[in-house]
Amino acid sequence: MKIGAIISASAGAIPVLLFAFRWLLLKTDVLVGYNWNWQGSNFFPNFDIRNRSGSKTYVLANIAYTKHKGKVILDFDNKSIWGHKLKPGTITHLSAAPVPKIAALHECPDVKVTVRLQNGREFKAQGPRQLYRAFANSHLH
Repeated sequence: MKIGAIISASAGAIPVLLFAFRWLLLKTDVLVGYNWNWQGSNFFPNFDIRNRSGSKTYVLANIAYTKHKGKVILDFDNKSIWGHKLKPGTITHLSAAPVPKIAALHECPDVKVTVRLQNGREFKAQGPRQLYRAFANSHLH
């Protein structure tokens, strides 16, 4: 009797667990990493963007650069990555345009970089000296 109750209870929980697992994968299927590069006094990020989805293609839109936990907007780059497709299971390397209002390399780690897709989703990029947080990396703000 107890075994039947356990089986029927677990059968009802399986769809819930499956939904939660799929939701988690949806939220973490794109990872964005970067490092800073420079040419003279121009500083710009080089991106390593990974589409871990097995079936979805994403299209990149723009990059937002902010400071002080998003309270100070430095710039929006609407040209560097616009229209680049992230095919399922691929790693894409892209360089962005120089970021205005950054005059020295020591300012770069204080900049928060966010990459947006054309469908509206956005991803906080993980840069040098930033701790990786898997669940915070890809949620909508």
